[in-house]
Amino acid sequence: MAFSLTGILAVLLEFFRPVLLPLAVLVVVELVLIAILFLRRGTLRVQPAVSSAALVGVVAAVGAVFLLPPWTGATMAQLSGLLDYAALVGAGIGVGAAVAVALYPPLQLVFRR
Repeated sequence: MAFSLTGILAVLLEFFRPVLLPLAVLVVVELVLIAILFLRRGTLRVQPAVSSAALVGVVAAVGAVFLLPPWTGATMAQLSGLLDYAALVGAGIGVGAAVAVALYPPLQLVFRR
């Protein structure tokens, strides 16, 4: 079952279960901020917010690459093959992109005219 799609989804659910409620709160706050941005779209300065969010996203991606194995109870020495490293880098990129997308609305409100 561990290598089936159902098994992978079950493992992901158990991994993310402790953060599902805070994640739902974050999604609601992000939707409110996006609504505020939509109403004030004439006063937005996009470039500083995008570059700041991208910079923080890259830092989060690099940090996630080093923090994800210990978070799961593994060590960097236990990564054995190309698939392990590719999954770790992919997860880091996903975390970095999620952080950048989540930070864009608050940063956009900070950088408005």
